[in-house]
Amino acid sequence: MYYSDTMISRMQLKKEKKKKTILDAAEKIVAERGMAGMTMGQVALEADVATGTLYLYFKNKGSLLAAVNARLNREVNQYMQEKMSIYRTGSEKVRAMGDATVEYFFANPQKWKAVTELYQMKVQDPEDPNVQDFLQVTNEMVQIMAQAYQQGIQEETIRKDLDPVATAIYNRMAFGNAFTPTTEQKMLLELNRITPERYLMVASGLIVRSTHKTLPADQQVKKS
Repeated sequence: MYYSDTMISRMQLKKEKKKKTILDAAEKIVAERGMAGMTMGQVALEADVATGTLYLYFKNKGSLLAAVNARLNREVNQYMQEKMSIYRTGSEKVRAMGDATVEYFFANPQKWKAVTELYQMKVQDPEDPNVQDFLQVTNEMVQIMAQAYQQGIQEETIRKDLDPVATAIYNRMAFGNAFTPTTEQKMLLELNRITPERYLMVASGLIVRSTHKTLPADQQVKKS
């Protein structure tokens, strides 16, 4: 059977739309019920597709979770880059990274809940295309951060003894922990009447201070 370019384009668009619907459904369920509470059957019901249809896109639950995680990280990367592009120095960009991440999740509470769950995701099949996509998107974030650190080192505002890539990986994990506090951390925060939002801002500030040779000025200078 012959398919014209227009027909192929329409079929591809329909496929991408259905995949988005499935990812939207999975993200919503993960946010509401957690990873353990999500089943492929529930996702199919929420997405209004047959359960078998899910397996045309994702070979198992782990693959679907990796795809949701990749999409969330891709959205954060884009938002972070947009915020960083406003500033010209490495120091300003480093601070913008943390601020942008906090801003994004404050504005999208469902995504915050979902990423809190997905932070605990265990990679079970490194060969799965969705797992590879997730790792690639995550590494893109690391490289964006590392470039800002490298620029700051050259400008002598970031400590020159730091390895930009290793620092970016560590700080991403440290900041991720602030988004996903343990039960003990949550209890301590509640006991001391510290909100999750406040905890995130403190974590962001500590990360900035730990890497800087010269602390960034309160007034950030934007590109002219």
